[in-house]
Order: sequence, then C-alpha cells, then structure tokens
Amino acid sequence: MQKRDEYEKKIKALNFVHQLLKDKGQPLHYTVLMDEVAARFFSDEEDLIRAKARFYTWLNLDTRFSSMGQGYWGLRHWALAKGARRLPLLSLLHKTVEYDDSPPKTAPKGSDDEFYRPEEIISDEEPVIEPDDFPGEE
Repeated sequence: MQKRDEYEKKIKALNFVHQLLKDKGQPLHYTVLMDEVAARFFSDEEDLIRAKARFYTWLNLDTRFSSMGQGYWGLRHWALAKGARRLPLLSLLHKTVEYDDSPPKTAPKGSDDEFYRPEEIISDEEPVIEPDDFPGEE
C-alpha cells in the first residue's frame, strides 16, 4: 500500500511540474522546481530528503521533460525549438572539402631538408629533445 501511495505522490508531483512549466512558458532551474514540489507535496522532513534524491531521476525518466542545460528543465517539445542553434552545423553538411590524395612529398636523395627526417619516423627509439630545439622557451 505504501508503494502505491509513493507512486501516486510521484505522479502528482510530476503532473504539477508539467503544469507549472506549461503555465510559465519557459524553462525553470531544477532548484526552483524542487522547492515548489517540496512545498506542496512533502511536508515530512524524511520524505523531503528522499524526494530530493529521487526528483532528478523522476525528471529524467518522464518523457515530458527535457534538460535544457545548466540545471534548467523544460518541456520536451521546447527542446525541439532549439533547432536554430543547430542551423550553422547543418549548413556545414553542404560544404565540400578538398582532400590531397597525392603521395607525400619526399626530399630528394642527398638533400639536407630539416623537415624531412625518415629516420625519426621509422625509429622505435624515444626522440631526444634538446633545450635548443624550441627557441624562445626555457
């Protein structure tokens, strides 16, 4: 019987939060929601401590709610309205990128190119870094 009472209290609290968010028309911070729920549904202090521990889980599991970030919660259909933020990312999908598939350039034999050092690439030894390898840093 107690589990049923607890379940009913949970459903009433979540329905209240849903109506509160719907009436406000904007996301509210988790602490504001918890304070409102605590004031209306949890008078016993032991009940309140347990409810605070579970309230966040309740919000996560109820598909009507969505985290809006930085502790704010709103209704799920509000989260879909954030598509304007995603627009720049979607516009990147239509961009083309040119790749250079040509073989890597190699230094000619006998050349003293300081950027081409295949022995460093092939070697299994740890590279030795000298202090003068990075000018300006000490």
